[in-house]
Amino acid sequence: VIYANDYPAWQEKTLNYLKSQYNAKENSFPENKELLQYLKTVPEIKPFMKKLMPFVAFVKEQVAVKGSSVLESHLSFSERDLFLQNEEYILRSLDLDDIQLVESSSHPDQKLVADVCPGKPMCKFEKCSLDPVTESCVTRVVNIQPCTPHFTMDVLVFDTDRVEDVIARMKRMDRKLKTKQVNLFRYVDPAKGPRQMLAFAQPMMWNKRPLDLDTTVEYDADTRALKVAGKALGDTICYTVN
Repeated sequence: VIYANDYPAWQEKTLNYLKSQYNAKENSFPENKELLQYLKTVPEIKPFMKKLMPFVAFVKEQVAVKGSSVLESHLSFSERDLFLQNEEYILRSLDLDDIQLVESSSHPDQKLVADVCPGKPMCKFEKCSLDPVTESCVTRVVNIQPCTPHFTMDVLVFDTDRVEDVIARMKRMDRKLKTKQVNLFRYVDPAKGPRQMLAFAQPMMWNKRPLDLDTTVEYDADTRALKVAGKALGDTICYTVN
């Protein structure tokens, strides 16, 4: 998602002038010819004369609908914070693995982001470059809680995935998990763990260890298996739902 903290210089100059010419009582502006006489003399605006009047017309329409707040050159809220607060919802709704926020002024292709301005971000979708055949592994994730509506699922786990990425993928697969807190666990012995009898004193956790959200999963191409902190993860892990 490419967002802008500030308008381009030519748009900011245009907005400031329109703001100075706006008649709040009559909710109106001078005629376009009068506005153009001044705007065409502004150095920052001259290279963008083809875009000037469509932008002026757009601002006028927005003022008529939303009021004079449209003439402010900065938003009253942080777009970046808004995206971060709703990141999980966006990922889940659009079935995405990750979202990256880029401020338009730091984007390498300025032509691409030329029309990005405050309140008008740009979304660019990219396919994951990881090869699902050579850099991922299908892992069985088992819910170890009795009497719950959450069951076993097969989840594709990629190299460099964090545990929170795996959980986010699980929530997209099972909508019942979307508002729940999910915790992942690995078996102490990934080979024997899923086959061991439960311990009477600690039937749930005696042979399992929690996985922290920021833990990174590694894919070993030689063994075609997943690892965490250098230790084999196995083909089965567990989860609980709170």
